Amino acid sequence: MPSEAQLSPSPRLIRDGKWFSWLAALCLLATLAVDLLEVGALAFRSERAGLMHGGFAFNVDLSWLHMADTVEAAFVPIGHFTVAQSLLCTALLALRLLPGLVILWNLMRLFGMYGRGEVFTARNTHHIRIIAWALVAYAAVPLITHASLFAAGLSAVAVKLEVRQLDALVAGLIVLALARVVSFGCAIDEDRQGFI
Repeated sequence: MPSEAQLSPSPRLIRDGKWFSWLAALCLLATLAVDLLEVGALAFRSERAGLMHGGFAFNVDLSWLHMADTVEAAFVPIGHFTVAQSLLCTALLALRLLPGLVILWNLMRLFGMYGRGEVFTARNTHHIRIIAWALVAYAAVPLITHASLFAAGLSAVAVKLEVRQLDALVAGLIVLALARVVSFGCAIDEDRQGFI
């Protein structure tokens, strides 16, 4: 019968899990900072935040890169709308950004578990399922935001599909299937531990 040491995760998996956990944490912090800037720009009605082509847009000054700093004619600053409309835009943008943060948070937690040598656990399965459903939400939320902007009279576009939404939906379904496989791995690992 193999010993417990032979059945533990490899040191490389543990090391990589720690590194990927830190990388996911850095990505989460950077994404959170950008998201807060975007939501704050809408909430405080900055002239650099607004709507364009039925979606959220931000006019970023890139003159230091010697790039054209002209605002496209279709850009409508958020200040041109009522306070209630800008608050609706702020809430819809926060809703739109939330799935990405959920994905990064759970990736950080999942890799952290791997870094502690915990591979086939119910918590890992839970993290993987949340990532899968967040990917599905990432695909679905733009449909809600575009329809809401259209209903509020803020956009002429009621439905807008992008390839990345379909990509996120397919990835979410694949990760859901992966979560099912991991749950079987958890059951096998529990059986194995019962024999040791």
